[in-house]
Amino acid sequence: MTELLALPFVQRALLAVALAAPLLGLLSPLVLARRLAFFSAALGQAVLTGVALGVLLGEPIDAPWASVLGFSLTCGVGLVFVRRRSQLPPDTLVGVLLAVTLGLGVLLLTVVTKRFNVHQLEAAMFGSVLTTTTADLVVLAVTLALVVAGLLRFHNALLLDTIDARLSASRRLPSAHLEYGFVVLLTLAIVASVKVMGALMVEAMLLVPAAAGRSIARSVLGVTWVSVGVAAFGGVGGVLLSTRLNAPSGAAIVLLLAVAFGVLALVGSRR
Repeated sequence: MTELLALPFVQRALLAVALAAPLLGLLSPLVLARRLAFFSAALGQAVLTGVALGVLLGEPIDAPWASVLGFSLTCGVGLVFVRRRSQLPPDTLVGVLLAVTLGLGVLLLTVVTKRFNVHQLEAAMFGSVLTTTTADLVVLAVTLALVVAGLLRFHNALLLDTIDARLSASRRLPSAHLEYGFVVLLTLAIVASVKVMGALMVEAMLLVPAAAGRSIARSVLGVTWVSVGVAAFGGVGGVLLSTRLNAPSGAAIVLLLAVAFGVLALVGSRR
């Protein structure tokens, strides 16, 4: 294990999950409270479509940041805009977004694979924490700083708007601005994390930690701390387990997150 920890790519992977754990763990309770679990999955799919779009537009094959961020923000903000003006249920609109991004993504991939080997796109599309670069770490660090700053300023307002919209309106809180702002923060976090970790792992880190925290915590602050801790346990433990067993890092992280959820759910039920 000591020899593994001395390897530069393992060190970068551990640093990546050390940044991603608080980034996604802090957002996880609000994602569950605002019932955005399905929405986060749709944004992950939009990121994959944005990768193919960026490559077609001539961006670097290993870092199509502009297209990914632009397309994902367009999808996220556009969905909120439509939802606030439509009579359709939110889950129906998210399903439509998933269908559109999936169809567009498959079409773009068909075109892209005529110019590039599909294996060249795997790291950018599905992520690999063990191939983290210095640029990826910088993007994660900057995004974490933005998310922390945003939550320090607007967390209580977001929580009140989530729990009781009428009370939030009576206090003249800008509900629309809060929703758009949170979706922007969530999109930034997903975009920054997907290239490093993959869509499956990002979705798991946005859902499982807060679900585990709700099993044992008695306050919003407690849920948040447990969420960050579970995300850190799954991330760091998954990297170490995957390097030790030569297994896929994403699968190892998701497995440990599931173990943590099961243990905390059992502890919570016995309490």
